[in-house]
Amino acid sequence: MTEPTLSFGSQREGASRYLTALREHWLLILTIVVVSVAGAAIVSYTAAKKYEAEATMLVNPVGEGDTTFTGLPVIKESGGLTSGVLTAARLIKTPQVAEGVKTRYGFRMSRGALLGSLDVKPLSQSSIVALVATAHSPATAAAIANGFAEELIRQRSVQFQAGAEEQINRLRAQLASLSSSQRATSAGAELQSRLSELDSIAGGGDPTLSIASDAVPPTQQSWPRPKLSIAVALMVALLLGAGAALALEVFNPTINREDELLLGHRLPILARVPRVRNTAASRYLTRRGKLPAHVWEAYRTLRASLTGAGPKGEFPRRILVTSAIPGEAKTMTSVNLAITMATTGAKVILIDADLRRPMIATVFGAAARSNGFGLLLLGNAPPELALLQAPGTPNLQLLLSNPEHAHLVDLLQRDRLEAVLDQLQEHTDVIIIDSPPLTEVADALPLADVVDTILVTVRLGRSRRDKLDELRRALAQRGVSPAGFVVTSRRVAHKPAYGYEYQAVDRRTTSIDELEERSTLEVGPGK
Repeated sequence: MTEPTLSFGSQREGASRYLTALREHWLLILTIVVVSVAGAAIVSYTAAKKYEAEATMLVNPVGEGDTTFTGLPVIKESGGLTSGVLTAARLIKTPQVAEGVKTRYGFRMSRGALLGSLDVKPLSQSSIVALVATAHSPATAAAIANGFAEELIRQRSVQFQAGAEEQINRLRAQLASLSSSQRATSAGAELQSRLSELDSIAGGGDPTLSIASDAVPPTQQSWPRPKLSIAVALMVALLLGAGAALALEVFNPTINREDELLLGHRLPILARVPRVRNTAASRYLTRRGKLPAHVWEAYRTLRASLTGAGPKGEFPRRILVTSAIPGEAKTMTSVNLAITMATTGAKVILIDADLRRPMIATVFGAAARSNGFGLLLLGNAPPELALLQAPGTPNLQLLLSNPEHAHLVDLLQRDRLEAVLDQLQEHTDVIIIDSPPLTEVADALPLADVVDTILVTVRLGRSRRDKLDELRRALAQRGVSPAGFVVTSRRVAHKPAYGYEYQAVDRRTTSIDELEERSTLEVGPGK
């Protein structure tokens, strides 16, 4: 019973993904439709008009047992009901017939153009051959179709008369050479009978071909057909547009929608952070600007969402913020979560565990060469000397790293990290660790073993599916599952009317229990 349920869920997930792809790429689909329909309309209304006229010929092949036309150039039935019709069709489109049509009817087009304008269609299971001529005027189309039909009959009649005349002359010569007694024999009587048959048909046309109906000038053009062309262009454009949208969805490696996270990873979205422009983010990270109020609201929501995310249903005391690849707002989330938690009065330590590319010192304008995290890993200093008070943010202390000591990554071992965090826990309520991207730096994975809660930051339009899957597999191998995602939206959001910017509202010391209570109360309208 489980497998059908999973299969149905996968089908729903796939259908939802494709429908969302069509909605997201509606502008692409609309553009393809508009361009295709407009192109079809322009071509239809500006292309040279063409007309089709049809003449039909009746074919009566001579049967195999009929000796009347023996030796004469007529169409004979050699096998099958339609072989004579096929023979007639081949005789129509020949250079000799085309040249005769051109000469006798005064067409200015070349012989090849005449042949190209005619389409001969033997009608199956019948004795009819259709001659369909195409031209830029109705009269010309009818004239070409009738011209080929008449010219074929004329040429075949000439050949038939010549053949009959030749046989008559030969028979007369044979009879003239016979004596009176020889003419009275059966052989002579046979010659006389054959001569009489040929005399009766001499001077007539080919009895196997006749015109069943003449072509008449058409009243409507055969091409272009604007309505049909536009309808076909519309259908084809919709298919192409939908195909292009689905191709972008299938072959695009980035995550563009939240439902990919919810359905694909079965983890909650703890906060949705509005995207800010790169210039605004850069100014904030270099202490030259502020974040908009609605962005701070997202981090307050994240703080509230962490209530009960600890191992025993309590507020987590050790939080790891990581990502799959760089540029997914990992450091921004770590810093702002630490600030919003510190504003409640809780004591917070923010650790910059990215030994290769530390950023937290720059964000807070702290000492650029500080290496408190490295000192604790080496055991060369107590926490009191390694920690640095965050400038302008009460209750927040920093444990910084220095890129000059990147070689200390080999010290990121579970036992050593556990010892460092145990020391720090005596001086704080909550520890937040800014981790390097775990798929880029595998030696940082032990950080996941020593924390209570892991937050994974995802930036829509940048985060890669394969890298996020790789991150989940790496954590799963260690028996760890993240608490949820912190998602940065794909587009820059407009500032809402409700909200307020960060300020230090309370500087007194607050216990972790009080922090849990405040976070619970913050989950309500407007948050």
